[in-house]
Amino acid sequence: MGIYQIELETMNRAELEKMQLKKLQNMINYCLSHSSFYRRKLKDVGIDSGFCVQKLEELQKIPYTTKEELRDQYPTGLLSVPMDMVARIHASSGTTGKPTVGYYTKKDLDIWADAAARVLVQNGLDAQDIIQISVGYGLFTGAMGFHQGAEKIGCTIIPASTGNTEKQIVMMHDLGVTVLMATPSYASHLAERIVSTGKRKEFKLKRILFGAERCSAATRRMIEDSLQVETADNYGMTEFFGPGVAGECSEKSGLHITEDIFYPEIIDPDTGKVLPDNTVGELVLTSLEREAMPLLRYRTRDLTSIDHTPCSCGRTTARIQAPKGRTDDMFVFKGINVFPSQIETAMSHVKGLSPHYRITLNRDEAFQDSALLEVELTEPSMSIEMKQRIKADFEHWLREIVIVRISIKLCEPGTLERFVGKSRRVYDYRYLQE
Repeated sequence: MGIYQIELETMNRAELEKMQLKKLQNMINYCLSHSSFYRRKLKDVGIDSGFCVQKLEELQKIPYTTKEELRDQYPTGLLSVPMDMVARIHASSGTTGKPTVGYYTKKDLDIWADAAARVLVQNGLDAQDIIQISVGYGLFTGAMGFHQGAEKIGCTIIPASTGNTEKQIVMMHDLGVTVLMATPSYASHLAERIVSTGKRKEFKLKRILFGAERCSAATRRMIEDSLQVETADNYGMTEFFGPGVAGECSEKSGLHITEDIFYPEIIDPDTGKVLPDNTVGELVLTSLEREAMPLLRYRTRDLTSIDHTPCSCGRTTARIQAPKGRTDDMFVFKGINVFPSQIETAMSHVKGLSPHYRITLNRDEAFQDSALLEVELTEPSMSIEMKQRIKADFEHWLREIVIVRISIKLCEPGTLERFVGKSRRVYDYRYLQE
């Protein structure tokens, strides 16, 4: 597999950090002069135009930026250029009714396209590929991010968007699609339908790129085995362009961060203390190149770890592990913090379970909480004895990994909802009556 920007992606650590420091100095000065939000925020902690970081560790003097602040500044409070300089606007959905808005100048779009192209080449794409982008075009950054990156490297692009699954499959088959870009949940749905056609060997599909949601090991293995394809994980967010923040290479030993554009830190989510390499914590990112909406020390809420050692693929950029969950997708059940990723880890140990599941939380009139975990079986009409064995095995692994006891219901294949966009796994109805 090639390297898109070889000088930047293979730069030695000392030279890379020298570049990062220079860009960081410029970015802090840019925020002080162009962003009314950061001018106020930094002034509150005694930082003004005379401030200059002398080493990367001094970034820790800058306060964190949070998701709540982005919402409070909606719609234009974080905009650092006049609106007539904005070339494009994207947005992601918000839980409070206010979306997270991303603004992009022409320069930002050019930088983003190169970042996305770098990730695509890391994933093994080149100009010979036909890529079908099966995520939603529109305000969501995923489709346009990969689209412009694929244009950079000369791919043939099919902007399929989401939905109309039968047409998606026909196009993949008839047009000789070699690469699919989709959410893991939609990719697993497509895999089921492709296999059901009995014509899998007629497809030229060789690689699937995931985006927009976390992919469990079980889902990934199911897709790879059923379609005989390679898969690659990617990481991005509207706050930082979109796709292009990080992506896997051929070694599958983590996701390379585009470090000359995004400066990463891992912190303890409770104390805010910066953690050492290979320690799980919350990912914090700082824009090193951004005109319209730069962010300093933004708390992503994604839980991961980082490794700064060079990769055997030849790249020297730091790698994060695929996020293990989010500080805000955790739910508390009977006093125990539970992450969907823990559920998926337990599932991966049990033969006979598919990757499709749903967790429903309720509270009765006596204020007692209940949790029901519905999981699909891989095969229809299993014997009672087989189902009992699977259930007992699953209960064992849940106790080992999650600790708290959760009720389990085994479902027939194809009975749980499928998602063409981001999947929803947890349905919490405990607080609706409060």
